[in-house]
Amino acid sequence: MKPIHFVMIIIVVFFVALVALNLAAGRTTSQRNTQLAGTNPVVTGQTLYARHCAVCHGINLEGQANWQTPLPNGSYPAPPHDASGHTWHHNDEYLISVTLYGGAAVTGTPTNAMPAYQGILSEDEVRAIFAYIKSTWPADIRAQQEGLE
Repeated sequence: MKPIHFVMIIIVVFFVALVALNLAAGRTTSQRNTQLAGTNPVVTGQTLYARHCAVCHGINLEGQANWQTPLPNGSYPAPPHDASGHTWHHNDEYLISVTLYGGAAVTGTPTNAMPAYQGILSEDEVRAIFAYIKSTWPADIRAQQEGLE
């Protein structure tokens, strides 16, 4: 076999593998969304929160210390998601947008350090995370947040 043919075969195999991996990734996202449909969103959300959110917002939703005080770069520490924070001051669509697209992109504030999770979490997974967060709030705060448009 000529060396040029060998190189061409390697290139073709590489591109076939790349296409296969991209197709598999698409199925994985669909499968995750299908799996969520048959589960308790609060339980699923708690697991996803621990995996993706707790590192910044705290395992008990407590946020980072001094979350209302700006850091030297102008950003703020991660706020709590419990009743002491301000998550419940925002409607679901805003919270989902900030989570998927990132704080800076949604708010227009370059120093908003909330990263984007689009491509990491599906919208259904983000909704499950907020179902978990909201399940920890007192009834009156849940009612106030649900009333937001």
